[in-house]
Amino acid sequence: MYKRFKLFPSVNYLIKTPTYKFILVFFFPSVLLGAITTFLPEPDMTGSFETDSIVLDLLIEVMVAPLFETLLFQSLIIEIICKIIKRPRKNICIAVIASSLAFALNHTYSISYVIITFFIGIIFALTYYLGRYRKESAILLVFIIHAMYNLSSSLYNMFIYQP
Repeated sequence: MYKRFKLFPSVNYLIKTPTYKFILVFFFPSVLLGAITTFLPEPDMTGSFETDSIVLDLLIEVMVAPLFETLLFQSLIIEIICKIIKRPRKNICIAVIASSLAFALNHTYSISYVIITFFIGIIFALTYYLGRYRKESAILLVFIIHAMYNLSSSLYNMFIYQP
């Protein structure tokens, strides 16, 4: 099962590591990438969904959006590409790039935001792809990391960053 990754001992470690370590390994780089956005000009959030309730906004940002985006941009795209292209070494690159590009193009608030979300999409896609080789659900792993990321950025925007 792990023969595909025999040249990459760190990948084998990630596949065999406990779930909480696996999540943290992929969560922290996404937060670091997200932190870069604090140094960029504020994107135009016109057209983004927002309600009058902070609780409802948090529920959508932390639960609904990550679940929907994980199912659409990681699970659906990666699974379709893996079914079409049978060669593992080719489908990982194509699947990760296609998934990340679709994820980034869904976040078109500014060009810098698209670029940052492309790299965050790579993290989510790699999480999904490697999660396929673990005993846990790949969808659940990506959802948890994405929800944690959205929660941390939402709390930052609510309490620390006040325009």
